[in-house]
Amino acid sequence: MKANFLSIKLKTIISFIVIAVFAQNSVNAQRDVIDRVVAVVGNEIILASELASQIQLAALRPGSQPKTSAEMEKLRDQALEGMISDRLFLIAAKHDSTISIRAADVERALDDQLARMKGNFESQQAFEQALDAEGLTIRELRKKFRSEVENQLLKQRFIQKQLYGVSVSRHEVEEFYKQFKDSIPIQPEGLKLAHILIPVQASQEVEDSVKAMAEELRQRILDGADFSALSAQYSSFGAGANGGDLGYVSKSDVVEEFARAAFNLLPGDISGVIRTQFGYHIIKAEDRNADKMKLRHILLGVTPSADDSARSFQLADSLLSELASGGKFEELAKVFSIDDDTRARGGELGWFASDKLPHEFARELAGQTTAGEILGPVSSQFGLHIIKLLEYQAEKQYTLAEDFDKIKELARQDKTGRMVDESILEIKEKTFIEYRLEEL
Repeated sequence: MKANFLSIKLKTIISFIVIAVFAQNSVNAQRDVIDRVVAVVGNEIILASELASQIQLAALRPGSQPKTSAEMEKLRDQALEGMISDRLFLIAAKHDSTISIRAADVERALDDQLARMKGNFESQQAFEQALDAEGLTIRELRKKFRSEVENQLLKQRFIQKQLYGVSVSRHEVEEFYKQFKDSIPIQPEGLKLAHILIPVQASQEVEDSVKAMAEELRQRILDGADFSALSAQYSSFGAGANGGDLGYVSKSDVVEEFARAAFNLLPGDISGVIRTQFGYHIIKAEDRNADKMKLRHILLGVTPSADDSARSFQLADSLLSELASGGKFEELAKVFSIDDDTRARGGELGWFASDKLPHEFARELAGQTTAGEILGPVSSQFGLHIIKLLEYQAEKQYTLAEDFDKIKELARQDKTGRMVDESILEIKEKTFIEYRLEEL
């Protein structure tokens, strides 16, 4: 949810194109592109559909629209070279044995990515309608992005590791500022925020009711009821499409609790009632092929009732009253907030550029400039937020005198980028690269 407060149009460490494509073209399937290999980089391939996405993204930038076939070819070649560099960078990251990515990290990054996508829509329903229009489900979207998100995390960790070992002197900072002074953009209007996140979650009564329903459906299946029909009738969140058919999946395609239950089944078996972050599942194994299984499931979501929501709003109102009476925001955040990442810091979220705020926050914070202002509650998919404006920064031009530490960090990133570029060139000299554009 946190946006980069320092945005700079300088030479980047690496072009993180994948996430940008997700954000700009999050649910557009590449159905109209005939996939062919356009380049081979070591053991990695680049497909025509991937290249088409990059060209589309590049052409959306102001002043970048090609007007002639020669300009189009130039844009295509630049996009492909960028993708080759990206693959080379990934190779370097994968070869670093000190970097590892946990499955939980990938799942968390996927959750964050989906949250950003949903943030582009007015409601969960609008998001699901957009997915449905593209013939996708949330599960399929997660599966589609999982490997790319994992690669993204690898590259980010690799960059972080490089940054740790790079320092810059005051002279280097001053030289950097002289060289790029006119290229450093104006610091955007920014807000430093804290929040108390209150959960809106189902009561134990609702939880028990949904679990009992799942157990009843399982018994009906064991008694001979049609699994597909029950999935289509009762599953939540569109999971009953095609009778709950998940196709062939591997363990890495599903969350851990689901995988643990499903991959212990034999073809024809019905699982017990399984609880995951999505709700209660009943799983049917239909076939096994090597390390993949063909599965079908019923999913019953656990949705908070109106009473559950009312209780959360009552807690939010009582906290707002306590704050209005002089209560300490930081102390209340440590006690009541469920955001593990910010609770220990008294709820501090950090800096946000005003135009990069989550849309739920943006509406509440529009026009707010007074430090100490407390607002809310604001509803989001995560729960209810009580927001505190810690600091306000008007739009301004960076100067060496006032913003030395920020410019120093930019100089360090630039130096790291040059070092990484050099290492990528070395890898490129040692890596097999084949261009196949002529086959298009």
